[in-house]
Amino acid sequence: MRGVRVMQRDDGSIAVRNHLFILPAVVCANQVAIDVARRNPQCKYIEHQHGCAQIGADLVQTQRIFSNLAINPNVFASLFVGLGCEGIRTTDLFQAAKSRTIRPIELVMIQGSGGTLSAQAKVEAWVQEQEAAMTVSVAAVEVEWSQLTVGLLYDGSNQEPAPEPVQLFVQSLLGRGLRMVVPDDGPIAGGSSDVFAHIDHGELATVPISVMKSGSHLLETATGLAAAGVHFIIHFARQPHAFGNPLVPLIRFAMEDVVHEKFQDDFDGLLGHGQDVDRALERMQEIVEGRPSVAEELGLDDFALYRIGPTV
Repeated sequence: MRGVRVMQRDDGSIAVRNHLFILPAVVCANQVAIDVARRNPQCKYIEHQHGCAQIGADLVQTQRIFSNLAINPNVFASLFVGLGCEGIRTTDLFQAAKSRTIRPIELVMIQGSGGTLSAQAKVEAWVQEQEAAMTVSVAAVEVEWSQLTVGLLYDGSNQEPAPEPVQLFVQSLLGRGLRMVVPDDGPIAGGSSDVFAHIDHGELATVPISVMKSGSHLLETATGLAAAGVHFIIHFARQPHAFGNPLVPLIRFAMEDVVHEKFQDDFDGLLGHGQDVDRALERMQEIVEGRPSVAEELGLDDFALYRIGPTV
């Protein structure tokens, strides 16, 4: 496999997508993000029910996920929207993200702006400013695969080995030097996780292979992978799924012929046999280089936050 064509920004960062990201820090700020994104479809956002009434480890984890999503490699610029009285201090999220990147990070507070409509006007102005900057600060380049990080999802458990085609596919990725983040409940990490670095859910991955604490279901785990800093996600699926991620292309391969034949609309390809591996690798390259994945074509921009304990 040759190198891969990606985007390089003025700051040298590498991306496979180039998003503007509006991140409400609390449920009460969702509507500002939703309304602006609807008027500006090039913007990505998340809608959630968090930001207040969380304590302890859950609060720490939510803060980590939010601040890390804002600096995902596929984000050109991020804007936090806060209310002003939330449990999570939006200013802290803003400072945590801004301190770790030179990409544009901004903050708008609804109460400090004089209300919802005034806050939306500030966000709209920010969108227009960043759109103009994006057009002149991004170039297409060919790089080695080792400059990209992939997240892996798998329909299965670490109690069973991955099917041979999946193993061959992953070995090919490793042979090309891709950095990886794998969940700790899947067979990709099973049996050899002692040689990997273990990271918490949504913690930034800083080594070639990281084993991340998984969520309680696949969508939560996908959110954690995006926060860990992956450029794209490969999902080895035994059944059709209808979720994606707003920031990271999710590439879904069926592991069984009958499932792929019955639900072709929901998959990017088949990985049921050894002879499927090369075609799956080609499709992965096409998507990384800009072709929309099925999840992207379907508009599956989903977010789910893994919660450790009860919300009070």
